[in-house]
Amino acid sequence: MNHDGNINSLNMHRGRKRSGNSFRILFPLLVAALTQLTLPVPSQAAGVDKGIMSVEFLYSIEYTSGKADKLREPMDLFFDRQKNELYIVDAASHKIFIYDDNGMFVQDISLMGASGPPTMIAVDKAGDIYVGYASSPKISHLDYKGTPIEDIDLPGILDAPGNTVKPMRLVSGVDGVVYALKSSGGLVKLDPNNEAHEAISISGDGQPNTIVGMGMDDAGRFLFTDMRPYSVVIFDPKQNNFKRFGSAGVLYGQIGRPAGVSADEAGHIFVLSGTLSKVSCFDKEGNFIEEFGKFGDKYGQFYMPTKIASDGKNRLFVLENALKRIQVFGIRFLKEEKPASSPHT
Repeated sequence: MNHDGNINSLNMHRGRKRSGNSFRILFPLLVAALTQLTLPVPSQAAGVDKGIMSVEFLYSIEYTSGKADKLREPMDLFFDRQKNELYIVDAASHKIFIYDDNGMFVQDISLMGASGPPTMIAVDKAGDIYVGYASSPKISHLDYKGTPIEDIDLPGILDAPGNTVKPMRLVSGVDGVVYALKSSGGLVKLDPNNEAHEAISISGDGQPNTIVGMGMDDAGRFLFTDMRPYSVVIFDPKQNNFKRFGSAGVLYGQIGRPAGVSADEAGHIFVLSGTLSKVSCFDKEGNFIEEFGKFGDKYGQFYMPTKIASDGKNRLFVLENALKRIQVFGIRFLKEEKPASSPHT
């Protein structure tokens, strides 16, 4: 990618409709891409390379020529690290779309007849799927094939007229259990048997004020992006304490209108800044490492990104609802890599 965000033919762009002439021109390039005659190129969206982090645009999931896997209004995403599959929930089509880690379509699951437009998704260690909705207090519990098991009623939420408390976010922890964030009243650790859900308070000194995004790291800590002030709050339920990091602003290393948050197995924390159109990277203690991204609709650029997921190792998935796409990046932390051993040593 050059500094204007242009890329070569291996973008694997699944989407914009072309005229017949454009198709004839682009078809040889597509064939070359699929036969790997060209390679992904490093993203320059981060600006000047400081030798800290390498970012490589890999591909974008938008839509293919088939109708079955067409994204219309992607709202949330979840990467299943056991199956190496990406789940995307789409509010307009009322479907879950599943892709492998190379961006190839696997299947879709219909949510028609459920409780309104789906807006959140998570998968537990058994492969069961949990879906939340914009206008319902219930969580749908499905098996790994997408067959409905039952609807889950969260404690403290009444399915009655006038009820204003609803699920806001879903996340799956390192323990393989799904947790739900309520609009009021804290967290709920979901029991897949729908018998003994556990309420978890998130109140105390340093608590988040206005939560936007939620994630979990491999230490079992909850990660919240907070609007007041723009920052990230780490909540350790074992110690029952909070730690806030990040500063509001438009400068390098600062956060602007935080959105999604995720973490990898090494403890790196990735935070989306919606208005600044970038991904900020921090270590597990909240110390800033590097950032990448800039405003735009080309690959390697972002237009109001909303959700982010990590495969746990070296890939990031960034959802842009307005552009109906998910961009996938390869991430390397250069200063953390061990030097290759010499064959003579």
